Amino acid sequence: MEPQRLRVLTMMEFPTALGGERSLLSVAGQLREQIEFSILAPPGGELQTLLETRDLQHLPFSVRTEAGVRRSDEELLRELQPLIEGKRFDLLHANSVTLGRFLGRHRDQFDLPVTAHLRDVMKLSKTAIRDLSSLDRLIAVSGFVCDYYLKLGVEPSQIVRIYNGIDPVSEETPCDIRKEIGCGPETKLAATIGQIGLRKGHDTLIAALPKIAVAHPDWQFLIIGERFSGKQESRDYFESLQAAVHQHELTARVHWLGTRSDVLGILPQTDLLIHPARQEPFGRVLLEAAITRTAIVATDVGGSREMLDDTALLVPPDDPAALATACQQVMADANLRSQLAERAAARIREQFSLQRAASEHRALWESVLSSGT
Repeated sequence: MEPQRLRVLTMMEFPTALGGERSLLSVAGQLREQIEFSILAPPGGELQTLLETRDLQHLPFSVRTEAGVRRSDEELLRELQPLIEGKRFDLLHANSVTLGRFLGRHRDQFDLPVTAHLRDVMKLSKTAIRDLSSLDRLIAVSGFVCDYYLKLGVEPSQIVRIYNGIDPVSEETPCDIRKEIGCGPETKLAATIGQIGLRKGHDTLIAALPKIAVAHPDWQFLIIGERFSGKQESRDYFESLQAAVHQHELTARVHWLGTRSDVLGILPQTDLLIHPARQEPFGRVLLEAAITRTAIVATDVGGSREMLDDTALLVPPDDPAALATACQQVMADANLRSQLAERAAARIREQFSLQRAASEHRALWESVLSSGT
């Protein structure tokens, strides 16, 4: 008789499948034969589509109301507890710091092991650290993230570093991005991919673009991602980016593509990924660019050096001049782009495979269950 599969109930917070959601869903797909995943997540949006495509059980569960107001802990617990009390699951996992804190605040309500991912670095109170520390284990996505939470007071025995992983992907392209933006096949493309917000450093890129664009008139620039925050400061930030592009007369060369579900189809058509983030715990888009053999210029922040080492040009954050110089160096040298792309792809295949990530997640969860902690 085959052993019963481990049953993991996973909580996700956002209907848009951001890097953390996609990373864990990839692990779930890889572990399908060993672990039965059920996903608590908001209904609708890209995330629900991904769950349906991957044939993963989706249990509708929203931390926020339709108006975007966070629901009370009491209300969330009333909805969650019947699932837990039904003994349907062996382990409960939160896919974010915020959800981990929620489960930690109410750890005594759950009679099964509880784990959480640490995918972001953020300022936390001693109370928040105490909440996280009440969980059975924490998974940090990079050494940088691990060190950050250790400094905040998390015990070394409680936190485990498990890098995100990615599989080699097909180079088939479901779209012709050059045709879509009205450019010929000889046009060179640089892309910036990520949620539009201050953390991702789009303003540094826009400040660097005039210098880059003058030196390389045959290049076009793709900005893939949206502004999800509804705060006025976020709206003002996005509008300032668009205004700066217009002011520098680059409107015809900067293409705002919004959210795309075919990033892995666009990247192989792209000659350079520019990633100007101010903070990057362990960026999935960098994994995706590397595995699709796209040359990378990125800021030397968070876990980016752990991932890329010398396979990309890394520059300080908030430094438009340094970013422009690095981009110009790569854009001017096709051989350098090819060398960086090949070295990055080899490094990701060898050290950041999805199989390795899935195996380490499984080992951690099995260890938590077998030890009772």
